[in-house]
Amino acid sequence: MRLLITAFVFMSLAAPAWADAVVAPKCAQILIQNPAAEALLKQVAALKSRLDAVKNEVVRLGTGRQLTVQSIKPATASDPVLLLMPGVNRALLASDPTVTMLAAQGYGVMIFNLSPQPLSVATLAKNERPAFRDHKFELQDLANEVQALAERAKKDMGTDNVIPVSLSYTGAVSAHLKGFPLIFETVPMTSSAATNPKLEEYRQLLKSGEFFNPIFGPGITRNMLDTAYRQQWSQQVETMTKQFNLPKERRDDMIEGYTVLSRATEGFAWNLKDLSPGTRRVFLLAGNEAPPLLRHQIDTFEALLKTREDALAFLVLETGHVIPSERPEIYSAALKMVTSGSLPMKSGLVVIQPSTNETKMFPGAQAIEVLNKIREQLGK
Repeated sequence: MRLLITAFVFMSLAAPAWADAVVAPKCAQILIQNPAAEALLKQVAALKSRLDAVKNEVVRLGTGRQLTVQSIKPATASDPVLLLMPGVNRALLASDPTVTMLAAQGYGVMIFNLSPQPLSVATLAKNERPAFRDHKFELQDLANEVQALAERAKKDMGTDNVIPVSLSYTGAVSAHLKGFPLIFETVPMTSSAATNPKLEEYRQLLKSGEFFNPIFGPGITRNMLDTAYRQQWSQQVETMTKQFNLPKERRDDMIEGYTVLSRATEGFAWNLKDLSPGTRRVFLLAGNEAPPLLRHQIDTFEALLKTREDALAFLVLETGHVIPSERPEIYSAALKMVTSGSLPMKSGLVVIQPSTNETKMFPGAQAIEVLNKIREQLGK
C-alpha cells in the first residue's frame, strides 16, 4: 500500500497533463476501494488536525512566576497525556520530530519550561521581577510547578492519566514528584556529582575551606560558586537569545535563572527512601552516556530493581545523552510499549542496539548480571 500511495503522489506531480484525466482517477478509485488505505488517510488527516491545533500559552503560577506551555490533545479520551519535562537548557518544541511521533501514537502532549528558564523568564511583563530573585528555589519548588501543570493537563484534556517524562536535569526534579502511578526517567540526573564531577570537586574544595573560616567561609563559597555558574551560563543565554529572539534586557535575569537551577541541585543524589512508594519508575538510558553519570544511573536503577517488582530500564546502545533527539523512534516506541502493556516483561532490563535493530530482554537476576558487566566496562 505504501508503494501504491507513493506512485499515486508521483503520478499526480510528475505525469503529463493527460494523466490527470486518465491515470489519476483510476488511482483514486483504487484507493477509495481499499479500506486500509482509507483508514490510513483518515489517521494522517486526524494527526494533522491535532498538530495544527497546538495550543501555545503562558501559565501564571504567581507574581514573577510563569511557564511557557505547548500542548496537543490526545487522539481519544483513553489515550494518556505525556507531561514532557524540560532539559536544563529548554524544553522540546511541539514542532520537533519526537513530539510528532508521540502525537502520531495518540498521546496527548504537554511541553513546558520551568519558571527560571529563559523562555519562561522572557514572558514576564517589562518591569516584573522574577520570583526566583526574592525566593530561594529548591528542587521541591520546581516539582511543585510540574504538579501544578499536571492538574491543569487533567482539567484541559479531560483525563486523569497524566504521565511525567523527565529529561536529564529534571530527573532531579521528578524525584520529588508525588501521586503519579508512572514516571519515565530519560537519562536522569541521579546525582549532581556524577553529572559534573569537576564542579563537585570544586564545590567540595570550597566547602573544606569553610573549616578554617567559619564566619566568612560560607559566604565566600556561595559567591565563588555563583560566579562559576554565571560564567558557564552566560554563553548559553546568548545562544538562546539569538535563537528565539528573546528580549536582551532580560539577559541578567536569564543568567540568574540558570544559576538558580544549578544551586538547586548542589549535593543532590537520588534517595530511594524519599521516592513516592506508589510510583513506578521506568528508566531510559543512553549507552554512550558520560561514564560517571551512566555508572550512577545503573547503581540507582539496580537498587530500585532489588526493592520493586516493577522496576524497568531501557538501555539504548550507540546513542548519546539526548535520546529523544538522537533516537526519537526508539524513545517513542519504548514509551508506547510500557503504556500499552505490550512489553512482555514488567521488570528488568531491555537492551536495544539500533544498528542491528536487535532488542534483548533480561529479567530479574539476568538484568543484574548485565548491569554488573556494564559497570565493569565503565570502570576501565
